[in-house]
Amino acid sequence: MLKLILAGAAALPIAATGTVAATGVAWVDVREGGANGTRIVVPVPLVAAEVAAAFIPTPDLRMNMDADALAHLGSARKVVQALRDAPDGELVRVEDDGETVVVAKDGDTLRVHVTGDKETVDVNVPLAAALDIIRPDGRIDASAAVRGLRYARFSTLVEVQDGDDHVKISVW
Repeated sequence: MLKLILAGAAALPIAATGTVAATGVAWVDVREGGANGTRIVVPVPLVAAEVAAAFIPTPDLRMNMDADALAHLGSARKVVQALRDAPDGELVRVEDDGETVVVAKDGDTLRVHVTGDKETVDVNVPLAAALDIIRPDGRIDASAAVRGLRYARFSTLVEVQDGDDHVKISVW
């Protein structure tokens, strides 16, 4: 009987660890003031975020846009789908007064890279996640948004370096 109790006690943390590993963890890493400054790291298990998102009333969440923009959300989905089907490559490059913005498609990810005098910004958008999130009615499904993070497994979603301050959001 003692063996069964010990096996059950050991199985719970192992199962919990396996569930978190299978669904992923989002890491928010904020450093302020360089190497000697303040650092905050917040790991968020995606399964916990999905459970929390399920309690958000979807009918109340709407994108704040006018009727003309709302009418084009269906077209936006078609553009994202066409981007998924398009070959990889640089889509846009803008260089002006020491700042550069590059938008490129790499695999199933839209990458935006911005460099300036003191700052660098990288944003990576999984196109499959964008398709899950963009709804023609303008509503935002919080559960779909969190589920979309699964498409970003083992990647960095956002990274911002501004002087000595650094913010990075990754999904593992």
